[in-house]
Amino acid sequence: MRQAAAFGVVLALAVAAVRAQPAPLPAAVAAPAAATQPADSPASPLPSRSASPLDAAIRRAEAFLLAQIGPDGEVRGEYELSNPRYGGKTALCLYALLTASDEHAREPVRRGMKWLTQAKLTGTYAVSLRACALAAYRDRTVQPLLEKDVDWLIRAANREGGYTYTSCGNKPSDEYDNSNSQMAVMGVWAGAQRGVEVPAGYWQTVQKHWLAQQQTDGGWGYLIPPGRPATRTYGSMTAAGLATLYVCFDALRREEFLRCTEAPEYKPVTGALDWLAKNFSVSENPNKGMEWHLYWLYCLERVGLASGFKYIGGKNWFAEGAAELLSLQRGDGAWGPLELAVEDTSFAVLFLARGRDPILVNKLNYAGKWNTRPRDIANFTRFVSYAFERPVAWQVVSADAPLADLQDAPIVYISGAGPIELDDRQIDRLRQFVQQGGSILSEAACNSGTFTLDMQKVYRRMFPDYPLTRLDDRHPLYRLYFTPRDMGGLTAMSNGIRLLAVHAPRELSLALQLGPGQTQRPWYELATNLYLHATDRSPLRPRGVSPWPVLTRRADVKPAAVYAIVRLRHKGNWDPEPLAWKRLGILARNQHNIRIQADQAVEIDQLDPARHKLAVMTGTKAFTLTPSQTQALKTFLAGGGSLIADAAGGSADFVSSFEAQVFPLFPDELVRPLASHVAYQGVETIKGVNYRREFSMALGSQRHDLRLRAMLVQNRLAIVFSREDVTGALAGVNAYGIRGLTGESAQSVVLNLLHYLSGGGDGRRATD
Repeated sequence: MRQAAAFGVVLALAVAAVRAQPAPLPAAVAAPAAATQPADSPASPLPSRSASPLDAAIRRAEAFLLAQIGPDGEVRGEYELSNPRYGGKTALCLYALLTASDEHAREPVRRGMKWLTQAKLTGTYAVSLRACALAAYRDRTVQPLLEKDVDWLIRAANREGGYTYTSCGNKPSDEYDNSNSQMAVMGVWAGAQRGVEVPAGYWQTVQKHWLAQQQTDGGWGYLIPPGRPATRTYGSMTAAGLATLYVCFDALRREEFLRCTEAPEYKPVTGALDWLAKNFSVSENPNKGMEWHLYWLYCLERVGLASGFKYIGGKNWFAEGAAELLSLQRGDGAWGPLELAVEDTSFAVLFLARGRDPILVNKLNYAGKWNTRPRDIANFTRFVSYAFERPVAWQVVSADAPLADLQDAPIVYISGAGPIELDDRQIDRLRQFVQQGGSILSEAACNSGTFTLDMQKVYRRMFPDYPLTRLDDRHPLYRLYFTPRDMGGLTAMSNGIRLLAVHAPRELSLALQLGPGQTQRPWYELATNLYLHATDRSPLRPRGVSPWPVLTRRADVKPAAVYAIVRLRHKGNWDPEPLAWKRLGILARNQHNIRIQADQAVEIDQLDPARHKLAVMTGTKAFTLTPSQTQALKTFLAGGGSLIADAAGGSADFVSSFEAQVFPLFPDELVRPLASHVAYQGVETIKGVNYRREFSMALGSQRHDLRLRAMLVQNRLAIVFSREDVTGALAGVNAYGIRGLTGESAQSVVLNLLHYLSGGGDGRRATD
C-alpha cells in the first residue's frame, strides 16, 4: 500500500519538518513587542527530561562524547588539518551534545565550542556541521560566524546545486556527491532557523539537483557515475533526499495554500515514501547493509519529523529505531567500532534526542478537506520550540487511528474547509481521548461556515451535556501568556473543570500557514495561549510515554484490600470526569495491590446504609437537595455511612450548596479541619500536599497545608469535604485555572482516606 494512500496524498506532498524550516527566523522568537508582552509566568513551561531507559542511554552516550573533548577543545581523533573534513568530527560531537541536553554551559562543551569557533574550516562536511552546532548553541555571540558559514555553504555549491568535499564556487562541475550535498543543505537550513537570510534561488537550485538525482524507484544513491543513466539506491541517501525535498518544498511553496484547495500528488515525495515503506529496516541501512547504519537512522529520524508520520511502511520508526539502538549500545555508552565511535554515537544521540521530542499536537486526518493548510501546525510547533527554547514536534493521526495514537499529544487539532462527518467509532475514540485528559482544537479554514456547523454537531454527539458557548473576551485564553489584541470570538465546551474543546469559527490556519511574521504573530500568540491553557504549562511527555496508566497487576492475584464506593448522582453536574476513579483504581492496583470498586452510581435518595458504606460526591454547579434526598443522606450518615466530597475544579457554587445543605444535616456537630495524620498516613505516607501551580502561588506560605474539612457523627468520621478540586486531579488532567491538589497528592490523600474510613483509624482522633 502506498504510504500516501495511508494518510492522504496532500500530507505527503506538503508537510515539512518542525525543525526543517528554511524560512528566516521570525521576530516571533525575539522579545515580544510591548503590546504583547507575556504575563507573569515561569520562563519556560516546556518539558524537562524524564528518567527512562532511553534517557539513561542518552546520558551514558553524552558522558562518552564529553570525554572525547580534549583539553584544547578538539575532539580526539579529529581529521588532519590537511583533510577537508577537518573540524567535522568535533562539530558533529558538539551538535549532538547541544541537541541532547539543555546544559549548554558545561565546561567541556564551552571548551569545544571555543575551539570550533576559532578553527579555520575549509570543507563542506565540517562547515555544514559547524553551522548545525552554532544554530543549536544558545549564545547570540556566534551569530556572525553562523551567517558566515551559511554564506560559505551557499557559495560552495556547484552551479547545478550539488556539493563535494570542497567548495565548487557556484561554477559548473561534474564533481559532487549526495552525502556532502545533504550535509550542506542541513547547515544552510539550520542557519535559516536562526534568522540567516537564504535567497529563494538557492532552494530552487538545490531542489533541481535532488529531483535530477532521484531514481525511477523513488530512491537516491551516493551519485550517478559519469556516463551512466542510473545508480543503486539505498536507505540513508533516500532518506536524505526526501528530507531535502521537504525543506525545499516548504521554502518555495509556502504561499501556494492561501486558498482552501488541496494540491495534487507530488510524485517525488510519494515515490520516496514508497521506497522507504518497501525497504524499511532499523537493523541495517537498506540496500547498504551495516555500512553507515547509524547515519541511516539519523536520516530516518529527519524524515519522520519532516513528514509528521508515526509509521513508515506500517512500522513505528522511532520505537523500533530506539529499541535497536538500546540493544547495540556499548558498555562505555558509545556505539559503533572504535574508529567511528564519535560519529556513530553522535548520530545515535541525534536520533534518540530529536526523536523523543514531545509531540504537542496531533493533526486529525479525516475524510474531507482536513489539510488545506499543510504547514500550519508544523509552523506553530516550530514557533513554540523557539519561543521557549525547547523542541516540540507534531504528528498526523488518522480519524481511524487507535486511541494510543491520539494519546501521543495533549491536543488534537481538527482543521476543515468544508463538511466533516465522523462515525460513531471515531467520535467515541475522540471522547475517550478527551476523558483521559486531552483537549480538542478545531478551526474553520477559510472561515468555512459548513465546517463550523458540522463541528457543532460533532461536539453535541461527543458531549451532549456540555454546549459550545462563546468565551468572554476576558477569558484567560486571551491573556494567559501573551496578550494578543482583537482575537475574540472563540467558542468552547467546558465540563466545569476545564475546557474540553475550543473552536475557532474565524480561521487560524491561514496565519499559521504563512509563518509568524508581524501580521500573523497575534494568531501564533493566541494558539500558544491555547496550548498553555490546555496543559497548565506542565512539562510535556516525551514521545512514546502514555498519559493513561496500564493495568500491570495480574487479575488472578488476590488484592491486599478492597474498597467499595458508591458515586452519588445529583443536579450539580455530578460526573464531570467519568474516568477519575477508574484511573485511581488502576494506579492503586498496580502500586499497592488495592482494588477499588467504583462502578456503582445511585441517586442520593437511593442510598442505603445496609448496602452502602462509603459514598463519594463531586460536582461543578449549585444543587438543591429534595426532601427525600436530604433524609436519605442523613439516614446514611447516621447509620454508619461515610461521605467523601470535593468541589470539582474548585467550584464556588458547589461549595456553597454543599456547605449550606450537607453539613447542617447534623446541627449539633462541628465542622473542623481534618487531622493531617488521617490524610498523610495509611496506604501512602506523605509529609504534606502540593497544589496546582497558580493556586499554589495564591496560597503562599500555606501552599503545602492540608485544607480538608470534616465532621464527626456519633464520634465517627462521617464527612470529609474539600473546597478544592480532587476529582480533576484523580483524572490526571492538567488545565489552567483548576483550584486544587496535584495528581500525586490527590492520589495519596484519597487512598489514605479510603483506608481510614474502611476501618483503619479511630474516628475520635480524625479532626483537629
